[in-house]
Amino acid sequence: MNTPQRFVTLSKYPPYRSGHAKQALWNNRALAALTGLEQHQVTYCGTPVDPADEAGPGVAVHHVRPVRQNPRNTDGELARAISAELYRVASAYDVDAILTYYIDPHAAIANRIADALRPAGKRPVVIHSIEGTDLIDSICEHVEDGLAGVLIGDVLRADVVCTVSNYVASRFLATVEEVSGPSLPAALADTIQIRYPGLPPAAFDAPSAAAQAAFRAGHGFRPDSVLVSTFGRLEPEKGLETIIGLAEMALQQAPELEFAIGGAGSLAESLLRDTAHLPNLRVLAGIDYEAAQCLRAASAAGVFPTKVVQGFVETFCISALEYEALGVPILATAVGGVPEATPGEVALVPPDSPVGLWWNRLTELLACRPAHSATAREFARNFTSARSAARILDIAALGSARRAAPLKAFLPEPAVAGLFPRPPRPRPAAPARGRPHPSGPGRPRITAGTALGTVSLPHPPPAAIGRAFPLTLG
Repeated sequence: MNTPQRFVTLSKYPPYRSGHAKQALWNNRALAALTGLEQHQVTYCGTPVDPADEAGPGVAVHHVRPVRQNPRNTDGELARAISAELYRVASAYDVDAILTYYIDPHAAIANRIADALRPAGKRPVVIHSIEGTDLIDSICEHVEDGLAGVLIGDVLRADVVCTVSNYVASRFLATVEEVSGPSLPAALADTIQIRYPGLPPAAFDAPSAAAQAAFRAGHGFRPDSVLVSTFGRLEPEKGLETIIGLAEMALQQAPELEFAIGGAGSLAESLLRDTAHLPNLRVLAGIDYEAAQCLRAASAAGVFPTKVVQGFVETFCISALEYEALGVPILATAVGGVPEATPGEVALVPPDSPVGLWWNRLTELLACRPAHSATAREFARNFTSARSAARILDIAALGSARRAAPLKAFLPEPAVAGLFPRPPRPRPAAPARGRPHPSGPGRPRITAGTALGTVSLPHPPPAAIGRAFPLTLG
């Protein structure tokens, strides 16, 4: 098999709002530009209503079609429908790589389709990318009931496993150890590939001053106020009560400040009620991409007080990166993979900090905003969709190289292709019992890659996650 160039991505899609849904769309656009080939995306989340969410030229989006329900087996109907569409697309368009962004149930479906294509002499490279709430909700919190072991098995059937951050890699390996013992994660650590997210070119383009002024006027902001905002999913884990607390403090201490909470989610209506008493705070629920970009660009700072709740921990923070791309400095909670989306400690606030500490940090940031703005902009340039897509091509090439020969070379005829076992993939040997790992006792190594090759770096302790790895490696 040549280096894979034509991908089908199995992912959620707008109007569903999540980091991995955005990533799938942005990366497919960038892959189409890099390869000159049409890329494909299979989804089941409806059609976009925002023009910015349209796939655009070079990307074909395939929505899952209904399939006839088996009256004697009603369970898993959606999974079967997804499988049928993924098989159809992979067959019809000669796809040579399948990329997933969500483990449950996407990993098992992708594995199944790759195997189902064997009788036709095809076997696409399978890449499973671990990111988002799926890490916690599907795996980490299901060790006791046994589901974690099943899903880990699904993930490890991929030709390449990659993660959205170093935090995700370390948390995944820790859960593998909890399920299987220390030998397996020690062997896996060198095979995991880090693939940082990337923003599309439009994310770096600020709206004009006139557009920002019109945005302010249209949403009731003063033309000369210092705007502090957040944008993302309006859900409990985002810690939006901290934004409300900051607005309450500003009424007495900094009347020049105004605040905005933008996005969509289950808390939209309750936020409107809970902030009705605050003349200096607006809740902008359901605004489109153009308005969201105006909100970011008009802001003096972005604030992301995310917190850990059951089923969720932030595994990166694309929303923060979207502010930084416009030169807007941010403050964010130092939790999960968030530190890897920030330029340093100056942008981080300890978990569970009171509103008063957030206030102190915000005033310090605003006092030195020009310097922080330049740092934020420079940092964000490391995270482009073109770089992320190039990394995906490198990862796919690695998956292809792990096979000794193309599948067709040793299949006598397509009719019996399914009888042949899948070629084994070489795996690094686990350290001998009692012998310390090269990076220290209990300290496996994570592989971070660049377009030029692969570099093994020490797996950091939890307190250092996100700070120990050069950003140019993502």
